[in-house]
Amino acid sequence: MKRLNLHGLLSLVIAAFMAILSGCSATGPIYQEVDSVPDGKALVYIYRPGKFMGGGVVFDVHAGNVEDDMAIVELRSGGYYPYFAQPGELQLWAKTESMTSLTLDINAGDRRYIKGTVGVGFLVGRPKLTEVDEQTGAREIKECVLLTPAED
Repeated sequence: MKRLNLHGLLSLVIAAFMAILSGCSATGPIYQEVDSVPDGKALVYIYRPGKFMGGGVVFDVHAGNVEDDMAIVELRSGGYYPYFAQPGELQLWAKTESMTSLTLDINAGDRRYIKGTVGVGFLVGRPKLTEVDEQTGAREIKECVLLTPAED
């Protein structure tokens, strides 16, 4: 009889854990390629493939330096956001208990893919931003859903 109760309790804990994790995943419309980029802008896809490991960690991606920045998107597991950037140098960064940054030199009409991932951290997962080639980015982003822009 006690074994049955322990099994039921374990099932309840697992179900609660899965519900909590699913609340951290992205929800929204499935990926749809941007048809046109505004004149004089570049398209920077910021995305994060859906993964179980680190899936509960959510972090903001910012444009600009730390002192004068703009939050672009709250990057969740399984989500993407199309960001239209001015040509020139673009610095992207994210921070939890550690910081990651990436600087791009972009031209009008460029289409770039920035992949967000989460590594092991002491208390919270550590974000990482890396640029991937167009073939990899176009393949991986298809499984993602559209995120809403960050609220500043």
